[in-house]
Amino acid sequence: MLKYIIKRLALALVILLGVSMIIYFLIRLMPVDFIQDKINAMNQGGATVSQETVDAMYEMYGLKDDSFMGILKGYFSWLSSLLHFDLGTSFVYARPVSEVIFEHMGISFAIALIATIFEFLIAIPLGITAATHQYSLRDYVVTVLVMIGISLPSFFFGQVLKSFFSEFLGFPTSGMVDATQSYTGAALLVDYARHMFVPILTIVILSIGARMRMTRTNMLEVLNSDYIRTARAKGLSERVVINKHAFRNTLIPLVTSLAGLLPSLFSGAIITEQVFDLPGIGNIALDAMNRGDIPFIMGYNMFLAVLSVLGILLADIMYAVVDPRVKLE
Repeated sequence: MLKYIIKRLALALVILLGVSMIIYFLIRLMPVDFIQDKINAMNQGGATVSQETVDAMYEMYGLKDDSFMGILKGYFSWLSSLLHFDLGTSFVYARPVSEVIFEHMGISFAIALIATIFEFLIAIPLGITAATHQYSLRDYVVTVLVMIGISLPSFFFGQVLKSFFSEFLGFPTSGMVDATQSYTGAALLVDYARHMFVPILTIVILSIGARMRMTRTNMLEVLNSDYIRTARAKGLSERVVINKHAFRNTLIPLVTSLAGLLPSLFSGAIITEQVFDLPGIGNIALDAMNRGDIPFIMGYNMFLAVLSVLGILLADIMYAVVDPRVKLE
């Protein structure tokens, strides 16, 4: 397994190198001059920006030379900074990009982690029971829930839940805490929970549909296999057949979906964070993109690329855990 992991890590480095090139050249070849836009905004605000300051800004962000060799030189300079874990300095926040990411990442991670746990706890059992009771009432109920989760846009459904819980149940639906109060200890945790309940509920309801459908489809395929019929013919109880023999093989496609779980935990739910005005990394990234924060956009995308590669590697390793037939060599 060690040899396999080393080979995959070497391949991951090649992939990340390619991703870094794509990110850098796409940003550099965009027809918008973000530095000039920033300078124009400063001038409109009444500030006078000297040419020396303008040149220094272009030089600081490696954008002074737009020739091919200049872009190539800028890429290797940016790549060298990446290797030293330096993602650059944000235009908007005037701070290192890594600091901005890690400051706001915790909020998105906490929300995504709690939502993911509830998603798996709800979606997988419902998908299994829908498959084992095909065309029954519970199967139709699960199908309706799947259609709701897949069809409803997050910005629409989030606003519906926001209005309902705010007007009828008195839940706060904006921000992280009540700014008018100074809670501490357990009261502060309760306030956090009240503010996070509706956003987490929105994410869970909208995400369980796809997971339930995947579980149901895979479970139905496994239940029609020869070895399942053999297990039943041997007199094994239905509970043992479902939980021990069928469900373990259903896990194999689910493990594949886990490859995208790691980046999703840290990338933030951009639309949901916008609806509920949460200062998560998704909301911050969208604001940075709208305001032309080149260093943040590039650093944030490389951060997600690293997490995606790690997620794929972990999913490959998990194959050997859930399926003994898979050998990592």
